[in-house]
Amino acid sequence: MLRRTGYAVGGLVVVVGAVIALRNSDTRTNGELPPPPVQTTVKDFAGDSALPPKPGSRPEKPHGLVVIAGPHRLQATWAASAPGYDVQLRGEGGVVRNHLVADNAIQFDGLEEGVDYQVDVRAVDSFGQRSEPSSARERPSTTRPDESRYALVDHFDGTLVPDPARWRLANNAACARMSRGVGDDNRRLVISAACGSESVALRSRTPLQLKDNGGELGRMMIETDYPARDGQLLLDLVPGPADLIDTSLPPGTLRVKITPESVTLPGAEPVAIARRTSVSSRWELVLRTDGLSLWRNGARIASSTYVPPWTSATPMFEFVGPPNGLSYVGIDAIGLSSADTPAFVPPPRITATNPSKDPKTELMKGVLGGQLRLTVRTTLREPMTPFTVEVAGRVFPARPAVDGHVFAPSFRFPIVADLPADALVLSGDRKELRITVRGVTPTVSPVVQHADLELIPDPAGRPSPEQADPATAPATRPPLTLATLNTTFLDAAGQAIKDNRFVARGRVVLEVAATGSETQAGLAGLEIFVDTQRVAGIPTAVDGPGVAGRWRIALNSGAFASGPHNLEVKAFSTDPNVAPGYASATWSVPG
Repeated sequence: MLRRTGYAVGGLVVVVGAVIALRNSDTRTNGELPPPPVQTTVKDFAGDSALPPKPGSRPEKPHGLVVIAGPHRLQATWAASAPGYDVQLRGEGGVVRNHLVADNAIQFDGLEEGVDYQVDVRAVDSFGQRSEPSSARERPSTTRPDESRYALVDHFDGTLVPDPARWRLANNAACARMSRGVGDDNRRLVISAACGSESVALRSRTPLQLKDNGGELGRMMIETDYPARDGQLLLDLVPGPADLIDTSLPPGTLRVKITPESVTLPGAEPVAIARRTSVSSRWELVLRTDGLSLWRNGARIASSTYVPPWTSATPMFEFVGPPNGLSYVGIDAIGLSSADTPAFVPPPRITATNPSKDPKTELMKGVLGGQLRLTVRTTLREPMTPFTVEVAGRVFPARPAVDGHVFAPSFRFPIVADLPADALVLSGDRKELRITVRGVTPTVSPVVQHADLELIPDPAGRPSPEQADPATAPATRPPLTLATLNTTFLDAAGQAIKDNRFVARGRVVLEVAATGSETQAGLAGLEIFVDTQRVAGIPTAVDGPGVAGRWRIALNSGAFASGPHNLEVKAFSTDPNVAPGYASATWSVPG
């Protein structure tokens, strides 16, 4: 079915393009030509200088398929070593979900409870050939793990997601947002980000209060599909009103670092863990009088003798994206062992620019004052502290969010400033609080990476909803992309050629690798060009779209002139809405 769909789409685009071209030949277009059809197929091609590979036998079907049920979801894992997999979820009316994945796991969210589903998994080789399916049946479960030790638990299934009285998102210059998910993720909290190598922090407004209960002091939990491949999940407990930090930790900060391959607790060496991406895991950090322990899905995986010196801290869940900086985080639940959440007043929009005069101003209603929480950074190696904040022409001192934290250039530095009610002046039609942060030298200012405002409600008044920063729109999953391409030149012994400099003319091997992550767009094929001339075409949709793979193309370097040459590999999707993938390299032929 996938093969017919993929080629039909490609054919449809070509036919439509032809019809438009014929119609336009009899119509005045003022010199404008119709756009060329989108390429969604690749033909088998071999030039005189190249010998591309051919498909072999079909792959063996995956084995060890296990399906685990959860609330409104199913998780499937299996054992195999194929480049990719074609996974179908069948319900009462047939196929309800179909995904191409590179991992040996997948999670289906937003399912109906009480309905039996069948999961079919087929291995997909580098040419799009599919194995026979491995199948299993299961229905979503209503049972959750024991959460009796958590005083606050949020499953993000209420009418307001996220609840701003519980959760605040901190990020650099609005590079991320959080909201209820849509479609399959409509019963989850979703964070989408494009923040480069910078972390995004989900801050709890509820502090974690430590109390000795039979040796246990407290605990925090998050159930999430993060960290993704090449990403990091950080569990932070900061003894102060911080929103956003990095590797320059405020004094006393407890940080747990989780990657797909390891976990690191304070006071302990990294511990290797089984890789488990593409599906949600429940991470629980337990603080005791004799140390820490980290649990994943009910099993202890790491421990430490570290005991924090404080009794109250700000819980933060930080997400670090992969090298391309793009991340999409699905969160199923968060829990804390304490539930003393401060009263909440929705803060206004905050702009950290030079405050301009605006004739349209008004005071915030229903508040007695507030604490301005800022994260600043600068690369300037000039004296900066102490910082000050200017609001509505008045200057207020700012102090480190955690006592003893020393400012250092290039690192994030959380500071706070206390503002009285008469300083909360909102300006313009957007009713924004305009601030300016300065260092000890007024002409030198740091960059404000994040700003938030914790307000004190006035029991005698009511805040105006018009003065609150509007909620963000629902976040959608990023569009599918093709697997990442890489190229390597190999000699006759299969060893990589250093700096792509051939020592002699003759046969060399070009290895092209397409490395997938989680869910991928369908791969129609590859085309290889040398100095803009096509030398090979490799279709990868024999039974349906490919996912990822590795191909070795024999090249006769003697067919090319001596000197440098440019190589380009293009990957095309069976989906006309998916951008092609590219990889390029420069190589040199001896004289």
